[in-house]
Amino acid sequence: MEQPPEQPPQPQPWGGQPWRRPEPPQEPPPPRPWGAPATPREPWGHRPPEQPKEPQPPPWYRHPVGMALIGAAVVIVLALVVPSFLGGKNEPAPTVTTGAFGGPTTTRGPAATTTGGQPPTVADQLRQAAQTELGGAGEVTSVTAPPGGPITVTWGIKQAGSQGLTENNARFGVMRIMRAVQKTQLAAGGAAPTVRLVGQYQLAGAAAPVTVVRLRFDPTTVERGDFDDRRYLEAFDMADAAVIHPAFRG
Repeated sequence: MEQPPEQPPQPQPWGGQPWRRPEPPQEPPPPRPWGAPATPREPWGHRPPEQPKEPQPPPWYRHPVGMALIGAAVVIVLALVVPSFLGGKNEPAPTVTTGAFGGPTTTRGPAATTTGGQPPTVADQLRQAAQTELGGAGEVTSVTAPPGGPITVTWGIKQAGSQGLTENNARFGVMRIMRAVQKTQLAAGGAAPTVRLVGQYQLAGAAAPVTVVRLRFDPTTVERGDFDDRRYLEAFDMADAAVIHPAFRG
């Protein structure tokens, strides 16, 4: 009896797979006889040949440039560290500058003397001490210290790079001159005097310096005031009386 011809697979709805004639099962390999050694795929101890490796560049620290950089770094470190252990014992301590424009000098100059060989007056001593404290913030032009009367110190305010910095020079001048007055009065002894400060400055368009700061400090303020440079912004407010030019009220 003749078999009908095999029809080609027809597409199935809903994604089904077409029917195929099942293939006959394959026979498994014959079992290994009992006690027979297994047939290795590769001989025992066989190693695949190694693939040749590409030559790698030496690490950076073995490169001539890297070795030169390491040597330079070692020299710099030794130059910075070794002097701190071997030297520096006899070097003078640096001067601390508390002001913005030239700190006060820490060493005293020779004692002031008059041309006639007479001992310096109170005004001479105070003028030298005030100029030493004032430093680069100005120049003391005159000092009057009559017995029993108020002390008057007149100084020129040094011009700075801007108006604000010039105003700071005026404030530093007040604080430093008052420190000099305190030190001089402490050395001389007695009651603290009344101190008047007159600061002069040549304004733009003026032919000569004019008074821009006029302050009065009563004896109690002179004796108890803290005239440290760090409080320079309070210089005018610490006075018991003050007349400030509008250009210096910033």
